[in-house]
Amino acid sequence: MNDIFKETFGTADTSKQTPIEIALGVDGQGMTTAKKLYEFLELDASNYAKWFKKNIIENNFAEENTDYWVFVPKDENPLGGRPTQDAKLTASFAKKLSMIQKNKKGEAARNYFVGIENGAKKLFEQISSTEIQVGEIASYLKAMDRVAVRQNLAPHKIAENFKRVSEQFGIQLTNDFVKIPEYEQMHLTLE
Repeated sequence: MNDIFKETFGTADTSKQTPIEIALGVDGQGMTTAKKLYEFLELDASNYAKWFKKNIIENNFAEENTDYWVFVPKDENPLGGRPTQDAKLTASFAKKLSMIQKNKKGEAARNYFVGIENGAKKLFEQISSTEIQVGEIASYLKAMDRVAVRQNLAPHKIAENFKRVSEQFGIQLTNDFVKIPEYEQMHLTLE
Protein backbone atom coordinates (compact mmCIF):
# COMPACT_ATOMS: atom_id res chain seq x y z
CA MET A 1 0.00 0.00 0.00
CA ASN A 2 2.80 2.46 0.88
CA ASP A 3 4.50 1.67 -2.45
CA ILE A 4 1.34 2.58 -4.37
CA PHE A 5 1.00 5.78 -2.31
CA LYS A 6 4.61 6.82 -2.97
CA GLU A 7 4.29 5.96 -6.65
CA THR A 8 1.12 8.03 -6.98
CA PHE A 9 1.92 11.00 -4.75
CA GLY A 10 5.69 10.82 -4.27
CA THR A 11 6.86 11.64 -0.78
CA ALA A 12 4.28 14.42 -0.35
CA ASP A 13 1.95 14.01 2.60
CA THR A 14 -1.57 14.30 1.21
CA SER A 15 -3.32 13.06 4.34
CA LYS A 16 -4.65 16.53 5.13
CA GLN A 17 -5.68 17.36 1.57
CA THR A 18 -9.05 17.06 -0.08
CA PRO A 19 -9.37 15.01 -3.28
CA ILE A 20 -9.57 18.17 -5.38
CA GLU A 21 -6.41 19.57 -3.78
CA ILE A 22 -4.60 16.35 -4.65
CA ALA A 23 -5.91 16.52 -8.24
CA LEU A 24 -4.82 20.17 -8.55
CA GLY A 25 -1.34 19.35 -7.24
CA VAL A 26 -1.59 21.59 -4.17
CA ASP A 27 1.65 21.48 -2.19
CA GLY A 28 2.33 21.58 1.55
CA GLN A 29 2.14 25.39 1.55
CA GLY A 30 -1.37 25.33 0.06
CA MET A 31 -0.21 26.38 -3.40
CA THR A 32 -0.31 25.03 -6.94
CA THR A 33 0.70 26.52 -10.27
CA ALA A 34 -1.26 27.87 -13.20
CA LYS A 35 0.33 25.20 -15.42
CA LYS A 36 -0.78 22.37 -13.10
CA LEU A 37 -4.30 23.81 -13.03
CA TYR A 38 -4.30 24.15 -16.83
CA GLU A 39 -3.21 20.51 -17.14
CA PHE A 40 -5.92 19.40 -14.69
CA LEU A 41 -8.54 21.26 -16.73
CA GLU A 42 -7.32 19.42 -19.87
CA LEU A 43 -7.26 22.59 -21.97
CA ASP A 44 -5.54 23.03 -25.34
CA ALA A 45 -1.84 23.70 -24.70
CA SER A 46 -1.68 26.24 -27.56
CA ASN A 47 -4.12 28.55 -25.74
CA TYR A 48 -2.29 28.68 -22.41
CA ALA A 49 -0.95 32.25 -22.76
CA LYS A 50 -4.39 33.65 -23.62
CA TRP A 51 -6.06 31.66 -20.77
CA PHE A 52 -3.35 32.79 -18.32
CA LYS A 53 -3.82 36.47 -19.20
CA LYS A 54 -7.65 36.35 -19.13
CA ASN A 55 -8.14 34.16 -16.03
CA ILE A 56 -5.24 35.23 -13.85
CA ILE A 57 -3.69 38.58 -14.84
CA GLU A 58 -6.95 40.30 -15.88
CA ASN A 59 -9.17 38.60 -13.28
CA ASN A 60 -11.11 41.33 -11.45
CA PHE A 61 -11.72 39.01 -8.51
CA ALA A 62 -8.08 38.10 -7.90
CA GLU A 63 -5.23 40.09 -6.44
CA GLU A 64 -1.59 39.66 -7.31
CA ASN A 65 0.61 38.71 -4.34
CA THR A 66 -2.51 37.57 -2.46
CA ASP A 67 -4.18 35.04 -4.77
CA TYR A 68 -1.31 34.50 -7.20
CA TRP A 69 2.40 35.23 -7.70
CA VAL A 70 3.66 35.43 -11.30
CA PHE A 71 7.05 33.92 -12.19
CA VAL A 72 8.97 32.77 -15.26
CA PRO A 73 10.05 29.11 -15.07
CA LYS A 74 13.78 28.57 -15.55
CA ASP A 75 15.09 26.32 -18.32
CA GLU A 76 11.78 26.31 -20.14
CA ASN A 77 12.77 27.68 -23.54
CA PRO A 78 15.95 25.89 -24.66
CA LEU A 79 15.43 27.22 -28.23
CA GLY A 80 14.91 30.80 -27.07
CA GLY A 81 11.82 32.86 -27.72
CA ARG A 82 9.51 34.52 -25.30
CA PRO A 83 9.41 32.78 -21.94
CA THR A 84 6.09 31.41 -20.79
CA GLN A 85 4.68 32.87 -17.62
CA ASP A 86 3.47 30.75 -14.76
CA ALA A 87 2.05 31.66 -11.39
CA LYS A 88 1.84 30.19 -7.94
CA LEU A 89 -1.86 30.04 -7.08
CA THR A 90 -3.48 29.67 -3.69
CA ALA A 91 -5.57 26.53 -3.42
CA SER A 92 -8.71 28.67 -3.03
CA PHE A 93 -8.02 30.64 -6.19
CA ALA A 94 -7.24 27.46 -8.16
CA LYS A 95 -10.50 25.90 -6.97
CA LYS A 96 -12.46 28.99 -8.06
CA LEU A 97 -10.81 28.90 -11.49
CA SER A 98 -11.55 25.19 -11.85
CA MET A 99 -15.25 25.80 -11.17
CA ILE A 100 -15.65 28.48 -13.85
CA GLN A 101 -14.19 26.33 -16.63
CA LYS A 102 -16.83 25.28 -19.15
CA ASN A 103 -15.74 21.72 -19.89
CA LYS A 104 -15.98 18.25 -18.32
CA LYS A 105 -13.29 18.96 -15.70
CA GLY A 106 -15.00 22.22 -14.72
CA GLU A 107 -18.29 20.36 -14.38
CA ALA A 108 -16.55 17.69 -12.31
CA ALA A 109 -15.17 20.42 -10.00
CA ARG A 110 -18.62 22.03 -9.64
CA ASN A 111 -20.18 18.63 -8.90
CA TYR A 112 -17.49 17.96 -6.30
CA PHE A 113 -18.21 21.18 -4.42
CA VAL A 114 -21.99 20.74 -4.66
CA GLY A 115 -21.50 17.20 -3.30
CA ILE A 116 -19.41 18.57 -0.42
CA GLU A 117 -22.13 21.11 0.39
CA ASN A 118 -24.84 18.43 0.29
CA GLY A 119 -22.74 16.23 2.57
CA ALA A 120 -22.29 19.13 4.99
CA LYS A 121 -26.07 19.69 5.03
CA LYS A 122 -26.69 16.01 5.84
CA LEU A 123 -24.06 16.09 8.58
CA PHE A 124 -25.65 19.22 10.08
CA GLU A 125 -29.07 17.51 10.03
CA GLN A 126 -27.61 14.46 11.79
CA ILE A 127 -25.92 16.63 14.42
CA SER A 128 -29.12 18.63 14.97
CA SER A 129 -31.15 15.44 15.31
CA THR A 130 -28.57 14.00 17.73
CA GLU A 131 -28.69 17.20 19.81
CA ILE A 132 -32.49 16.91 20.02
CA GLN A 133 -32.21 13.24 21.02
CA VAL A 134 -29.60 14.02 23.68
CA GLY A 135 -31.83 16.82 25.00
CA GLU A 136 -34.79 14.44 25.18
CA ILE A 137 -32.69 11.81 26.99
CA ALA A 138 -31.46 14.43 29.48
CA SER A 139 -35.03 15.55 30.15
CA TYR A 140 -36.10 11.94 30.67
CA LEU A 141 -33.23 11.28 33.09
CA LYS A 142 -34.09 14.42 35.09
CA ALA A 143 -37.71 13.30 35.37
CA MET A 144 -36.52 9.84 36.42
CA ASP A 145 -34.33 11.41 39.10
CA ARG A 146 -37.24 13.42 40.53
CA VAL A 147 -39.38 10.27 40.76
CA ALA A 148 -36.57 8.25 42.34
CA VAL A 149 -35.91 10.94 44.95
CA ARG A 150 -39.62 11.15 45.80
CA GLN A 151 -39.66 7.38 46.29
CA ASN A 152 -36.65 7.58 48.62
CA LEU A 153 -34.54 5.29 46.45
CA ALA A 154 -30.96 4.81 47.57
CA PRO A 155 -28.40 6.80 45.52
CA HIS A 156 -26.83 3.64 44.07
CA LYS A 157 -30.29 2.46 42.90
CA ILE A 158 -30.83 5.82 41.16
CA ALA A 159 -27.38 5.48 39.55
CA GLU A 160 -28.21 1.94 38.39
CA ASN A 161 -31.40 3.20 36.72
CA PHE A 162 -29.50 6.05 35.05
CA LYS A 163 -26.89 3.66 33.72
CA ARG A 164 -29.51 1.20 32.41
CA VAL A 165 -31.49 3.92 30.61
CA SER A 166 -28.34 5.56 29.22
CA GLU A 167 -27.13 2.25 27.77
CA GLN A 168 -30.49 1.78 26.04
CA PHE A 169 -29.75 5.00 24.15
CA GLY A 170 -26.18 3.97 23.34
CA ILE A 171 -24.57 6.14 26.02
CA GLN A 172 -21.87 4.17 27.81
CA LEU A 173 -21.15 5.32 31.36
CA THR A 174 -18.00 4.24 33.19
CA ASN A 175 -18.05 1.00 35.15
CA ASP A 176 -17.58 2.84 38.42
CA PHE A 177 -20.62 5.09 37.79
CA VAL A 178 -22.67 2.91 40.15
CA LYS A 179 -21.04 2.50 43.53
CA ILE A 180 -22.82 -0.01 45.69
CA PRO A 181 -22.25 0.82 49.36
CA GLU A 182 -20.82 -1.76 51.70
CA TYR A 183 -23.85 -1.33 53.89
CA GLU A 184 -27.20 0.39 53.63
CA GLN A 185 -28.39 2.97 56.12
CA MET A 186 -31.47 1.80 57.94
CA HIS A 187 -34.21 4.30 58.67
CA LEU A 188 -36.28 3.93 61.80
CA THR A 189 -39.70 5.42 61.90
CA LEU A 190 -41.12 6.22 65.28
CA GLU A 191 -44.82 6.24 65.75
